Amino acid sequence: MKTLLSRKISIVFLVIQLLVSAALIGIAFYVGLFSMKYMVALIGVSVFFLAYVIISQMTDKNRIIGRILCGVICLFYAGGGYYCINTYSAIDEMADQQVKVDQISCIVLKDDPAQSIYDTKDYKFGILDVSDRANTDKMLAEVQKAIGQEPLKAEYQDIDTLVDALYAKDVNAIVINEVNRNLIEDYYKTFSEDTRVLNTHKVETVIEEKEKLDDITTTPFNVYLSGNDVYGDIKTSSRSDVNVIMTVNPNTKEILLTSTPRDYYVPTSVSNGIPDKLTHAGNHGVDCSVKTLEMLYKIDIDYYIRVNFTSIKKIVDLLGGVKVYSDYDFTSRWGPGFKKGYNHVNGKEALAFCRERYTIPNGDAQRGRNHQHMVEAILNKAMSPNILPKYTKLLKTASKNFQTNMSTKEITSLVKMQLDDMSQWKIKYANATGTGAKKTTFSIRYRLLYVCIPDYNSVEKITNKIKHLLKATPDSQEEEKDNKDNTEDNTSSQSLPEIK
Repeated sequence: MKTLLSRKISIVFLVIQLLVSAALIGIAFYVGLFSMKYMVALIGVSVFFLAYVIISQMTDKNRIIGRILCGVICLFYAGGGYYCINTYSAIDEMADQQVKVDQISCIVLKDDPAQSIYDTKDYKFGILDVSDRANTDKMLAEVQKAIGQEPLKAEYQDIDTLVDALYAKDVNAIVINEVNRNLIEDYYKTFSEDTRVLNTHKVETVIEEKEKLDDITTTPFNVYLSGNDVYGDIKTSSRSDVNVIMTVNPNTKEILLTSTPRDYYVPTSVSNGIPDKLTHAGNHGVDCSVKTLEMLYKIDIDYYIRVNFTSIKKIVDLLGGVKVYSDYDFTSRWGPGFKKGYNHVNGKEALAFCRERYTIPNGDAQRGRNHQHMVEAILNKAMSPNILPKYTKLLKTASKNFQTNMSTKEITSLVKMQLDDMSQWKIKYANATGTGAKKTTFSIRYRLLYVCIPDYNSVEKITNKIKHLLKATPDSQEEEKDNKDNTEDNTSSQSLPEIK
């Protein structure tokens, strides 16, 4: 009886190990994060340990050791399965975020008697005639529902004339997208103190989906990296102060980071040919920024990734800080100082490094260069094997602080590719240049703003660089390297000192 009971217990242990092993292998296949060589290794290890435990149950001497080993293996496999599931769910939450959120407000002067939109029956509403008209009409529909009649409207061409009309009491209330509040307060310093919000209508808009690539691990692609000048919800529309196009060639393991100044004076996709600051395109959503840059560089941008102030701080802190290269010694207006060379920075310092443009040479042009350095620093740390223990937590944080239109399958394919070969990527830079000037813009029609007039020669050169990298193959890159080695007057691309 004692022997029979012992055998039954052994069978229970073996069945549990078999089921846990099968579950882990099934989960690993399902999440698609591991290449076939890792899957074969996982199956091999699982079979080996299962065979060992089976053999251990055949003798009294090794039976207890086998059961202990079985328990340890099951706990280890359960932890691995949990790790895989959490990783996949974090990626799934981060992927395919193709919704933008706008807050549309009905605003009156602070001393206005109205306490809500229900008190605005005889009010005249000032609105923008063209810009963001779809969202404005949704707010007016809310007003109409509240007062039981179509509201009176007065249309204005830009934010300045709209706000002037409110201050002059030519209208009783104005309808604005909250994304424009910073733009208003750049000129009307006390606007928030002088006014009250009667009602805010939240509008969620699905961003137009772009055609997916057949295989992101073998097809070169462009990604727009947008850094928005706000804290909080990543889906909220706002100005884009960081505008970097990341051209990725997975075949040659090369990345080209192209920075475009925030004040670049170009027509946006919604301005009907009237030039505006590039940063203002972000007020209309990431899709407007993407289309504007596509128009400028005459390229297709396949994906976008949006971050904001909150994103940078949290991600850099979770990475344990990063080593970022600075071209100059400077002290940020937000406190931290940086020396020429590599600086180890935490999240707060990283944000200060990216935001500064007044205390560094070349102003906004150098800030764009700093953005590229920070992107490289984050990529180098994120692709390092040392980050694997924090991998799941990093993805969970990213899922709430990043917005991308990449699919879950595309992201997991890239992760699998990097885990498979752990390749070192070569990162190059390109920077659009221009000349400072004062001009009116599509957003502000009657006031001169600082803008950067594009140097279209630099734009054309960047376009050629992007298209060249998109077409590059390992063979063509090797041939190009040989040609450079045999040509005396060639110049090499700029590289940074080795990280120590």
